Amino acid sequence: MGEDQLRLYRILSRAPFPKSYVGKGFLTAFLGTHLPLLALLVYFVRHRRFGLGGVLRILSVMVPATLGGTALTLWAMYSLSAPTALASKALRRYLDSGELPELPVGYTDRAGRLMADVQYTVERLDGAMRSLGEMATRDHLTGTYNRRAAEERLGEDVKRAERGGGTLSLTLLDLDQLKPVNDAHGHRAGDACVVRFAEVLCRNIRAGDWVARWGGDEFVVGMWNTQEGQPTKRVLERIVEDLLEHPVLLSDGEEARLTFSGGACRWTPGEDVRGLLSRADEALYRAKAEGGNTVVHLD
Repeated sequence: MGEDQLRLYRILSRAPFPKSYVGKGFLTAFLGTHLPLLALLVYFVRHRRFGLGGVLRILSVMVPATLGGTALTLWAMYSLSAPTALASKALRRYLDSGELPELPVGYTDRAGRLMADVQYTVERLDGAMRSLGEMATRDHLTGTYNRRAAEERLGEDVKRAERGGGTLSLTLLDLDQLKPVNDAHGHRAGDACVVRFAEVLCRNIRAGDWVARWGGDEFVVGMWNTQEGQPTKRVLERIVEDLLEHPVLLSDGEEARLTFSGGACRWTPGEDVRGLLSRADEALYRAKAEGGNTVVHLD
């Protein structure tokens, strides 16, 4: 917008009285609607062509009409300024609380376009921010949590367990024999195996559990209320069955049936995130030392 379009606004906005935007509009309307009455009074004073009775009769019509017109003008201006106030409040609520506005978007005049533009802009901005948030916490290949998000989530879970919020179990899982697949069929085939493994993990865990890609073909799974390890074993058994039923079809038509090694342990009182991860990693190391395709439970 050019400076010429803001010239009058700039002058009025710098006026010391009244201070509010609506007040300035009201004062402008008041002066504008009373200008004819003031001009008439000046005319009566200067020319004195009417007697007192005639002047009073004229004023008895002009004054109520002017006051009524002023009231209607001020009410209309207040109503016409409502879209600006709604748009401003909607932006402030979104910045303060993240609440998406629900502004009306069916009006085509300037104020209506303002509300529609604010609604559209906030929705696009919110979508972009959510997308950035997802990118910051999600692994680009599998869509699961990335390592940084997993560490944050695990820290929250350990605090929850310390408060007595339930029993936490951590499992580290690593695909067996992925390197031969990469060597024989290329890294795209290896990526397909990693993606399939992530899909199987995500559809077999329970509500409240979570999966993260820890690095390469290694994943971490956080599970809750896993007393005596039985729920963990049942989940892992479902994952094994799912992988057997859904092999990865490679580019040459060969099927790759995925297996994995795992290390599982439950959180113990006083244990921090590093200690829990260290024990799960030790269990995974033992599973690999046994030849893979097994899960070692340190509990």
